[in-house]
Amino acid sequence: MTNLATQPSTSRRPEIWQVLMAVGFLIWVAMEIIHRGSRSTDHSVSPVTITFTILQLITGLLILQGACEALVQSVEHLGARLRWDPFVAGTIAEMLATLPEFVLIVFLVQIDPLTAFTVAFITVYNNALIMSVYAFFLPRDREGLFVMPKAITRAGTEVLVAGAGLVLIIGIVKLAGTTHLGKDSLKTTDLFMISGVLFSVFALYLYTLIRHHSATTEHSSADSQTPSTPHASWPTIATLFTIGVAGALLGGDAVSAFADDAIHSFKLPSIPTAIFLAFFAGISELVIIYKAHRRKQLAIALSNAFGGVAEVMFLVVPFTLLTIGSFALYTGNPFYSVPVNFTTTTLVLLIFPVFFVLLQYLRNEHTFSVLQAGAMTGLYILLLYTLMAWE
Repeated sequence: MTNLATQPSTSRRPEIWQVLMAVGFLIWVAMEIIHRGSRSTDHSVSPVTITFTILQLITGLLILQGACEALVQSVEHLGARLRWDPFVAGTIAEMLATLPEFVLIVFLVQIDPLTAFTVAFITVYNNALIMSVYAFFLPRDREGLFVMPKAITRAGTEVLVAGAGLVLIIGIVKLAGTTHLGKDSLKTTDLFMISGVLFSVFALYLYTLIRHHSATTEHSSADSQTPSTPHASWPTIATLFTIGVAGALLGGDAVSAFADDAIHSFKLPSIPTAIFLAFFAGISELVIIYKAHRRKQLAIALSNAFGGVAEVMFLVVPFTLLTIGSFALYTGNPFYSVPVNFTTTTLVLLIFPVFFVLLQYLRNEHTFSVLQAGAMTGLYILLLYTLMAWE
């Protein structure tokens, strides 16, 4: 098994992600020049605004995929240079690749806090679906099973138990608050408290994941070897990181502008729109999983597939709540809150069966079968359908 780090090419031919990102940037510049200032004043529905909105979405997608790739490669090269363990480097790359999600969330909170809240929670469902689908592509033994890495099963089961308990508590409290106390929204103090607890659990999850990985002998041979091939220079690493940050800002702005038009101009339903946006918000997980799987680094790919579920729940969701609460504290505007209604309560409570089923499968001798992967996929599709049908 080779290191996750991408080695610099001997040719100067640009990579596909660089070309796509450059195209997205050129489209963004052209739209800024042609329609400067019109986005905030023109909310009419016309062929021009429809075309402009679609281009905003395409631009955001092109730039965000480049930003994710640049951030991932910066960490990969840094890990190769500092001789990091590939598993650790992949975990750090996954965390850094969520920067575009954070930027998108900040822009969405300014437009509509409820949409930002919905996107964050829907991304949990989307990433759970990605993990269940990816399970179909894993190599299996004669019994049709794929053995999960012990670091994932040990840390994963612990964090799933914590997540299932937390969402159940939050959901029940929301129901009780609405029914008996007339509490119609989660205010700043509530948001800060919940986000603080989730952040704390995520920190413990990372510690447990790395500790279990260090204790196991599954990576003692090939995984721990550092390749002798050249790695990128410090200026290259800094350039990739800068490109990733700038791309996250531009791509997040473009996608949030699409969300603004979809909500205020086209009056699209919030849940389907959030599912659509959540796909782009979670593109970083797809990038890392694809790259690791292509290089036959299945443990890293699977850790990122599962990490996409845990990381969104315990990193992106609390960041969303913290951002909403911070806007409320800074502006004093009650608009920045999370309403307690059917949609938000359902979004929280339905995560419990997702985590419960995944927990039971991980405990089943640390293996995944085709039946289990198919059952999980069907479960998540049914949950997403329920959210859209009962909006």
